[in-house]
Amino acid sequence: MSSSIIDKYKDKKKKIILSYAKILEDLIVLEENELWHKKSEFLPIAEGIIDHFVDNYYYDNNLNRNNPVEYLNDNINAVLLSMMEYFKSQEQPNMVKEKKNETFLLSVIICSASYIDIATNVIDGSYIKTKNNFKKLLKHLSKTKLLKVYVNNRPLINKLFNEVKKSVANDKKFFSYFTSDLWHNEYQIISTNPKYYKVRFIYRIEGIEKEKPQYINKYRKKYLKEYLNVCYELLVVLLMKEFIMNKTVNTYLVPVIDEMVLKDGLTILDIPLIKNNLKLLVPWEKYETYQKVDNFAKIYLYRGNNIDELLTKRDIEVLVSHQFMVENKDNLAKLQKLNIKVVEEHLGKSVKEEDICRIIKEEEL
Repeated sequence: MSSSIIDKYKDKKKKIILSYAKILEDLIVLEENELWHKKSEFLPIAEGIIDHFVDNYYYDNNLNRNNPVEYLNDNINAVLLSMMEYFKSQEQPNMVKEKKNETFLLSVIICSASYIDIATNVIDGSYIKTKNNFKKLLKHLSKTKLLKVYVNNRPLINKLFNEVKKSVANDKKFFSYFTSDLWHNEYQIISTNPKYYKVRFIYRIEGIEKEKPQYINKYRKKYLKEYLNVCYELLVVLLMKEFIMNKTVNTYLVPVIDEMVLKDGLTILDIPLIKNNLKLLVPWEKYETYQKVDNFAKIYLYRGNNIDELLTKRDIEVLVSHQFMVENKDNLAKLQKLNIKVVEEHLGKSVKEEDICRIIKEEEL
């Protein structure tokens, strides 16, 4: 899969949300609609707005997935901004002002479609709960005098949630692509304040244990980039899941491998959405090599106890031992003056992706 896994997932979401909006347009209507008169006129408008919304706001404001009314309140401004951008691209910049009723209907349809999608996500969503909540949403919208809402149109509601079932099944297939009995990532807590996880790739090559050690090392070196690409893709998928959950997103430390970092091998991780949750873990002895690598944040792993070595630097983050903190407790203020952030190493157990997602759910209860 290409380096832009998140873009591929967004493309899937655009199609899914549009498919929901297509059905919702028959459930929530405006009797005197002057913007479109048939489905073929509605779809390109909805598609353009949804494209902009998913590209720019899909991972925002999803906390109220159990309350569709609150979800609509949280996201309606983002949909309106997307609508304005779409009509501007169609050289109709005043459309939102001129067709207030119609654009209100559009925002309700697209917000509702997005709500159904995020509330039934395969990470922590619920099909049954969402279907029940959606019925409550229709009743709420029916109180709006402007709109006509077919609250009891069971065939259309069933059609909508049959579409949801298909989308959920496809999403499961999407994520199952990244699971294997032969490889996985492990994530070890390396500090608790702040909480950082160190990434480690675990893989097994069937039958290789029968080969000679020199052949094994040669094979691993030859396919190092391919192995690391898988590791990085798995990390992107985990971060994407955390953003979908819209709760606490962890920070992950990626140990540097010269062959990858210094030869532009980290393009898979070079994605704006996740870069704030990634740092390169750089051994102190490689400081000079990596100080000019500026496309990722860095944290330096310092194994010594001599604070004077650090006082020659500034504006960096350093991971140090508990012993360092004890021996230099009276001089840590000197590092602060140089804008050197000191993080104490605190090793915890290693966990897999599914454990991370479970931990996030439990922490937010």
